[in-house]
Amino acid sequence: MKFFDHRIAFGIVLALTTSACLASDITLFEHDNFGGRRIAIRGAAADLSQQGFNDIASSVIVRSGNWQLCEDSFYRGYCITLGPGRYPSLNPFNLNDRVSSLRDVGWQPQPRPPVPPPPPSGGWGPGPGWGGATRVIMYEGTNFTGRSFVINGGIVRNFDGTGFNDRASSMRVEQGFWIFCSDADFNGECRTFGPGDYAFLPPELNNAISSGRQISSNNPYNNPPQWAPR
Repeated sequence: MKFFDHRIAFGIVLALTTSACLASDITLFEHDNFGGRRIAIRGAAADLSQQGFNDIASSVIVRSGNWQLCEDSFYRGYCITLGPGRYPSLNPFNLNDRVSSLRDVGWQPQPRPPVPPPPPSGGWGPGPGWGGATRVIMYEGTNFTGRSFVINGGIVRNFDGTGFNDRASSMRVEQGFWIFCSDADFNGECRTFGPGDYAFLPPELNNAISSGRQISSNNPYNNPPQWAPR
């Protein structure tokens, strides 16, 4: 005769409940400001056409996790990464009505990269141990501390709504050349940044970045650029 152990059954239910509670989730909305139809995703959705929500999302709420949203199915094409927060519009990320796949990539704090020694006069170049992605990691505090925000290529015309407007105090440019400005739509004070670790941003951009974009994959100048403000 077999006996049913209620303690084992309770343990299984508890484990499943705990796993479900720990799973990261995100909600996509049809319109800006969290209006219209909505769909909640846990884990991943490689092709949103299967859920009837392809190229529909205009705003997002990330309740937990760190999510990668891509314009093509199976996580291809232009992608961005969003951490927990409310994003009333995907327009600043150039993904409005363009999201075709998304997945939870975990919520791991960005490691603090080593600060390289100052480059030789007029020199520039990548620091040691860098990744191979064309992206920028922005940090809330100086010396790569505090919350971080990742830009995987492309354009951010307005950081308002991302939770990172006027917050960056340091950044790491892994590849490419980028321009960042103090006002939306690339207005105000603007500076160009090449591959490098910037433990302190110039005063005119410290806690003041409101827009940014990649301008080139390679050095867009005839000579090594000078990063010091003029």
